Amino acid sequence: MKVEMHTHTSETSPCAHISANEILKMYKEAGYGAVVITDHYSKWASEKNGAKTPDEVTFHFLKGYRAALKYAKRYDINVLLGCEVTLTESPNDYLLYGANESFFFKHSFLYNLSIEELSEICHNEGILIIQAHPGRAYCEPVNPALLDGAEVYNGNPRHNSNNDKTYAWAYEHDLIMTSGSDFHEKEDLAHGGIITENDITTEEQLIKTLLSGDYSLITSDE
Repeated sequence: MKVEMHTHTSETSPCAHISANEILKMYKEAGYGAVVITDHYSKWASEKNGAKTPDEVTFHFLKGYRAALKYAKRYDINVLLGCEVTLTESPNDYLLYGANESFFFKHSFLYNLSIEELSEICHNEGILIIQAHPGRAYCEPVNPALLDGAEVYNGNPRHNSNNDKTYAWAYEHDLIMTSGSDFHEKEDLAHGGIITENDITTEEQLIKTLLSGDYSLITSDE
């Protein structure tokens, strides 16, 4: 099974241009069996969308994921909930895997936390925290003790993510390695993800696979 690990929908992410419906159709045709919706969870995204209260922020963040769920059966593809959170303390981005909807209602305004606070909450609740594209020019790798892993391959064609540099850093610190297309536009389709013999239908199965290492990275659009 091919699993896309880094996807943004136009319903939630202001910088994305493709709807959840179209995303699932495209990924099904590209041979993927699951898509993790990792919409932006950040102060700028909330402000752009006019969300102010805790519930408004959470409902808007979940809009793309919930839209994708509606179309999952139509395209016979699994949809999982993820997140790309940007903290106000720095431009770094962090991918969260394993969270359910209740997690985001329970923990309001995640973007106001420090990386130390976010790491503690995630680890207390069994959620993996993966630093997204830490090799980009505006990002900086954080203390690896606060992370579970790193996105060592980011396939977005409009950014230089210095993937080789990130891979070496993740290998040095024995971090979980992930790959993702960082999908925002049609040209981003199927440039990353993981491939595994496991059947990934739930967030729990995804975490189990990542922890086991029973997968390979997709590092091209082949």
